Amino acid sequence: MPVSATRTILFVAYGGGHIAMVLPVIEALRRTRPDLQCRLLALTTGHKRALAAGVPALGYKDLLHLVDRGAALHWGKQLSEGNTSPDVSAEETVAYLGINYLSLIEQMGADEAARHYAEKGRRGFLPLAFMRRVLAELRPDAVVATNSPRSEEAALQAAAMAGIPTLGMIDLFGLSRDPYVHRPVRPDRTCVLSASVRQRVLSHGFDADEVVVTGNPGFDGMFAPANLEQAQAFRERMGWQRHKVILWAGQADLPPDAPPGADPYAFAAGIELRLRELVRRREDLALIVRYHPSQWQALERLPDQARVHFSIPSQEPIHPVLLACDAVVVQNSTVGLESAVAGIPVVSLEYSMAVRHGFSLAQLGVSMGCESTEALPQAIDAALALKRPHLGEFRSDGQAAQRVAQCLLGLIDKTA
Repeated sequence: MPVSATRTILFVAYGGGHIAMVLPVIEALRRTRPDLQCRLLALTTGHKRALAAGVPALGYKDLLHLVDRGAALHWGKQLSEGNTSPDVSAEETVAYLGINYLSLIEQMGADEAARHYAEKGRRGFLPLAFMRRVLAELRPDAVVATNSPRSEEAALQAAAMAGIPTLGMIDLFGLSRDPYVHRPVRPDRTCVLSASVRQRVLSHGFDADEVVVTGNPGFDGMFAPANLEQAQAFRERMGWQRHKVILWAGQADLPPDAPPGADPYAFAAGIELRLRELVRRREDLALIVRYHPSQWQALERLPDQARVHFSIPSQEPIHPVLLACDAVVVQNSTVGLESAVAGIPVVSLEYSMAVRHGFSLAQLGVSMGCESTEALPQAIDAALALKRPHLGEFRSDGQAAQRVAQCLLGLIDKTA
């Protein structure tokens, strides 16, 4: 692919912790290499997050001209029922679902696409043909994405097949359950959290020069003075200067063998009720309730309660919220690791299905494990009694984005 006068980097990212990794790298490149053009394809909830950060972003709705627009809109409207989010525009939802479904039809035919989608839903999307068209349209000199599947995976794979330099970022621990470490097409470079994560990734057959320890750029904000100031201002505004503040950062939690119709949010809702009860009985405590950015609207919003704040992800950035807390309760979300990196004690609910069928932050040395809802108050008190822990390899310095940027520049400068 010919090199343009202005070199272009294409970033592709979903929301949550994935867009949080990408935005700081774009900012680092803009500071150090203003000669580069950074293009961002921000997917689903990531689009609103990018615009809020002042970063222009493309969405699927901006790329309908690369497919049969009428067919994409037809399928997107059909599939959007029950597939909407208040943090994603209706136009983007329709375009995303329609284009991805058209890609399924192109890959496997109409009948097999219908069966595949009925079985896997959006999890079955891998729009390779569409991403080839995106690359042909934008002509990037490198492609960057995280370990998120579907569109991010397709972008990296399509770029690698086209001979375009690629860089992937693993957000957490590189465990065997992460499909990224098993992908048949690997990026030229993979940036990881720590030395132990690098060794884990290498054990899956990655070459030593492919995997670089940079830290997670999404955690850099934990060290920003502005976020510390916002956290202090939040506590003052809430009147919580003398309270111990607990954050419940919950997520959907449904085991693979759950019966049809089971409520995937019942566990999280139960923990919220238990913590609200604890705060009601303990005047020294306050609580922040915050759910996953793509899930918070699915849970019933409980009535206002003294010393309880409901945090809406699209309205409150995560880092000031975390820094305002004295202890954090999670299942096994990224929020737990972020908290630990900042030295905030973490309690992980080891009995949750998310942990049993996923991974344990306690076993990875990130958190204190709690084995039952009944034991949660004692676990929280034990966490609050801890001094800020030394976290060894997980502690960062706020410069992960700069290290990823330098790694990327090493790739594209070789092809200049």
